[in-house]
This record gives sequence, structure tokens and C-alpha cells, in this order.
Amino acid sequence: MDTALSVVQRQLDFYNANDLKGFVSTYHDDVAIYNIADNTLMLQGKDALRLKYRERFEVQKVQAELVNRMVIGNKVIDHEHVSGIVKGEISKAVAIYEVEAALIKRVWFVFE
Repeated sequence: MDTALSVVQRQLDFYNANDLKGFVSTYHDDVAIYNIADNTLMLQGKDALRLKYRERFEVQKVQAELVNRMVIGNKVIDHEHVSGIVKGEISKAVAIYEVEAALIKRVWFVFE
């Protein structure tokens, strides 16, 4: 049985392998991703997710270093340092993943 932790870890592994197909497969068809600072919807649905991350994987070759992780029920909270989004810089972020039926349904991001 997939746990919230195993789903999010698989998603991170696909992210660091720049495997777009695998990465997208860990998300619900109607995934919603928000910026927690103002609760704005950043993207919704797998098609939008695929478009958003295609360049990050194919051109920028992003990588995420997991700094800290907490699991509370079906929520996984990751503190990450991400390289590749801005050339020569490390972006710091917190992602709160909500998992339903072994897929990531919602994500809230906190950016530095």
C-alpha cells in the first residue's frame, strides 16, 4: 500500500531524475498547486503541471535537496533547496503535499 510518504518520495525521486512522465504520474488528474503567501492558485491539472515542469526538467535540469521532512496523516511537509530554477542560485521552499488515493491532490508552496 502506498503511503503519503512513499508517494511524495517517489515524486521527489522522479524530480531529481528529471523524469517528467514519472513525476506527473504521482499527481492526481485535477491537482491544484497554490502559493500559500496569498493563497493564489498557481496551476491546476496534470496538463498544466506537465507544461510547467517540461522546461525545468529538459532545459534547467532542476534538482531538489531535501533539508527536512515531516509527515502528518496524509500531509507531507518538505523543506527543500532547489537548484536550476535561477542559474547559480539555490531557491529555498517549503512544499506541503496532500495525498489522496495514492496521488498528490493538492500542494501549497512557501517560497523564501
